[in-house]
Amino acid sequence: MAHEDTDVVIVGGSIAGCALATLLGRQGVRATVLEKSAKPDHYKVMCTHFIQPGATPVIQRLGLDGPMEAAGAVRNGLELWTEAGWYVTPADAPHGYNFRRAKLDPMLRELASGTPGVDYHGGVTVTEVLRDGAGRPAGVRGRTPAGDDVEVRAKVVVGADGRGSSVAQLAGVPGRVLPHGRFGYMAYYEDLPLDNHGNRSLFWFMDGGRDILYAFPNDEGVTVLAMFLHKDHLPAFKADKEGEFERRFDGVSRRPPIEDARRVSPLYGKIEMPNVRRPVATPGLAFVGDAAQASDPLWGVGCGFAFQSAQWLADEVAGPLLAGTDPDEGLERYARRHRKVLRGHHLMMSDFATGRGLNPMERMIHRAAVRDPETARMAHDLGSRDRPVTQVMRPARIARAAVMAARG
Repeated sequence: MAHEDTDVVIVGGSIAGCALATLLGRQGVRATVLEKSAKPDHYKVMCTHFIQPGATPVIQRLGLDGPMEAAGAVRNGLELWTEAGWYVTPADAPHGYNFRRAKLDPMLRELASGTPGVDYHGGVTVTEVLRDGAGRPAGVRGRTPAGDDVEVRAKVVVGADGRGSSVAQLAGVPGRVLPHGRFGYMAYYEDLPLDNHGNRSLFWFMDGGRDILYAFPNDEGVTVLAMFLHKDHLPAFKADKEGEFERRFDGVSRRPPIEDARRVSPLYGKIEMPNVRRPVATPGLAFVGDAAQASDPLWGVGCGFAFQSAQWLADEVAGPLLAGTDPDEGLERYARRHRKVLRGHHLMMSDFATGRGLNPMERMIHRAAVRDPETARMAHDLGSRDRPVTQVMRPARIARAAVMAARG
């Protein structure tokens, strides 16, 4: 059996896992990454590839912003349509990125693998969470495709293995699951000109907000068209998903000319997308990315939350691990920060994920944003997901939005 001792063992080698390993290694902490896929270019296909502005400081800290932009990453902004009309997020607001995972994930793996103190192992399926004599997580056991056993002992075990986290299942850490009333489809297109400004992504809130359509300009001239629709439409999609996907864009303002473009991917779909939130840290154990909190993907939050949570965890546990003290206090600080910043966003998104339309306050904010740049900035700040909801939706900003909406 291959045996390894390390400070932190991370199960999952995509955004959250590789970002975490890199940030730990740079601080002198030993980290071992175990990724189920043996392919170094493995990536998540079903993804909006929209990275929120809240993740940009982490991307810059990793030194990825330059390589990403050199590889064609698009600095994103938004133009949103509701029944009140179009509005644009401010040009001077912090930006995120649109960047396909086919490029991003291998880039992150290469970064992590080249970081001193980080050991990356692909093709390892974790089968057990090991515990010490007191029952505290103390490492993991796994198996390679060749049938070889792998055992990694560690002071902290991290699940970075997605919403269906095997680490959570093996450790007996259930998540709170909230249902989703929509389903999603997406496809990649080339030569698809968009009626936008400065490579902004386009969002359409249709049928009072029950259905949402998107156009995401990405690297190398590829545009991702996507939609999340109320499950009432599911029978029609099952009968003719190709036709229904294109017909959903008929009649929309600034309609993308799909018929003139070339589709370069299959039509990808996902029917069940439950919202899941777990205790993000317990003694000896932590979760990052979707393994910690898988929130409604129609807001494009998964990549951003992966970067953010990786940074928070790295910064809270590095000190204790380097000092040789108990890292559990650092894990608790990480849990508090994650809860403070992201729990409100998760609950708000989960409420909208029921499939309901826009409520009166949301309609009021959209009406105001059409004519008021300050309200548009509030909408941008909320979408950045880098501050608690209560710090963004302050009473004075809501009051201003109400006044501006009433003037219309």
